[in-house]
Amino acid sequence: MFPLLDTPTPHASAATWVDSIAATPQTANTSRSRRSLPKLAQLAKTSNTYLTSTVLHLRDGLTSNQRLAAQHRAENIHLVTQRLRDATRVEEWRAAARELDILEGNEAWKTDNESSEFDAPLIQARLDLLNEARESGDVRRMLYLVRTSLSRGLGGMGNVELYQHSHVGTKDLIESYIDATIETIQKLARTEDKALPAGLDTKDLMEQVVLARQAFGRSALLLSGGATLGMYHIGVLKALFEEKLLPRIISGASAGSIVCSVLCTRTDEEIPEVLRGFPHGNLAVFEEQDREEGALEHIARLLTDGAWIDIKHLTQVMQELLGDMTFQEAYNRTRRILNICVSPSSIYELPRLLNYITSPNVLIWSAVAASCSVPFVFSSAHILAKNPVTGAHSPWNPTPLRWIDGSVDNDLPMTSLAEMFNVNHFIVSQVNPHIVPFLSSSAPSLSQPSAFRLNSHLAPLLAPLTRLAKSEALHRLHVLAQLGVLPNICNKARNMLSQKYSGDITILPRVEYRDFVAILKNPSPGFMVRACEAGERATWPLLGRVRNHCSVELELDRAVAELRARAVFGGGEGEGGTYGLGGRKGRPGVDRSCTSVT
Repeated sequence: MFPLLDTPTPHASAATWVDSIAATPQTANTSRSRRSLPKLAQLAKTSNTYLTSTVLHLRDGLTSNQRLAAQHRAENIHLVTQRLRDATRVEEWRAAARELDILEGNEAWKTDNESSEFDAPLIQARLDLLNEARESGDVRRMLYLVRTSLSRGLGGMGNVELYQHSHVGTKDLIESYIDATIETIQKLARTEDKALPAGLDTKDLMEQVVLARQAFGRSALLLSGGATLGMYHIGVLKALFEEKLLPRIISGASAGSIVCSVLCTRTDEEIPEVLRGFPHGNLAVFEEQDREEGALEHIARLLTDGAWIDIKHLTQVMQELLGDMTFQEAYNRTRRILNICVSPSSIYELPRLLNYITSPNVLIWSAVAASCSVPFVFSSAHILAKNPVTGAHSPWNPTPLRWIDGSVDNDLPMTSLAEMFNVNHFIVSQVNPHIVPFLSSSAPSLSQPSAFRLNSHLAPLLAPLTRLAKSEALHRLHVLAQLGVLPNICNKARNMLSQKYSGDITILPRVEYRDFVAILKNPSPGFMVRACEAGERATWPLLGRVRNHCSVELELDRAVAELRARAVFGGGEGEGGTYGLGGRKGRPGVDRSCTSVT
């Protein structure tokens, strides 16, 4: 008999056999399932991709390759836009802006003359006439065209809509016309006496160009008030000066008078150093340096003197910056026309525009102090004049009249400038905190949005309410003044509300909210640097428009000076004497040459 110890029982053997049979197909199925899972996932992914692509194609009509190209272009636009915002120099900004124009397809718009925004056939016809006259060397024909057909807004060239389609420049046809006009003026000015036709000499040519300039008109830069925020004007001046587009006629009110007075008393050679050092100089105009006055001191002064801040700090700073220079001396030194607005403290006088014509012997620092005398902030000030012989100081007005902030009655003296200096084009740098939020609905020529302007979606809705509130306030103030209720204050408030605060080109530097806290504090070097950079950035997008509006005028100025030098001294191209005809061929820069207003 065989031993039974190692022999499995029939029941055990059957169970094992059944389990083995059952396990074999299950393992095989599991293996096949694992191998098929990636295929199923790939199939699902492919189906999903196809479905997504089909839906996107139905939505935008693009193929996958076209969509990828559009996505790549959008990424490039985002990167270039970021470079545009982060630019610290105008060259960087301009390079990024041109690249952005190419990416966005704006270059095609520039070459297309089919537009309802300007009269392309008229401009093309004038361009052809200028080119024909210049290429043929017909002096009389060139002179006739310059004398009779120059206009800043020819064929709608000044339309603000023409500068909202691209980041740099406008229609190529307009650029070509301006270049041709400048080249024609240059050729006239450089025509030698022996090449002039019979009966025409240099003096006659000069007189005709002077008349052409008179007919074309002048540009002026107007700097608003705004307390410490007025330091943003420095960046605007810096950007225009470096691009050789700074007008000779500059006006300032309140804080704007501080900036423009410093600029208009410096020569072109001195200005770069002044712009570099100004943010780090003594600007303790509200209180002593490194000493902050307490609230009790301010309240005591307000109760005793009627002013929150002692004006002596402002006068000391301005005397250090300007010395005892008068308006006439500043004009003789720089050939720039400085204008400062002041308002009378009473209701019986009219606001004045001080310059080398209306107040030649007035000390500029005293005019600035008067223009900055905000009621209840600074006390009203006297305007002093200097005796041109003895140098002694005396009150400019023989009556005991005192003057206050120029922004109260005449923040932007456009009418006076037009009457005195033939100005018909105004570039405005506006930083008044109580004005800028409401400019979005009334001034289409604005640059970059400001941090404290109304939201672009809310502005159209709130604009009618703003106009209604303004009209109602003006009416109520008029009624109160007629009833004898604080007539002086009511009339001053009406003047502030009824003024025009924008120009043909309005520059709005982006002011940060934190700057409002220190609006009546001495500006720190850090704030000054930030303000200068913000002013520059706000000006860069408008440089093309300023250049197209002003370059013909500036070239006429240079031509007058060049012809006058030849007529007086004889020969050459006017490179000697006191005219300082620096410049370059092509679009002109800041005029450094004209010796008279006319």
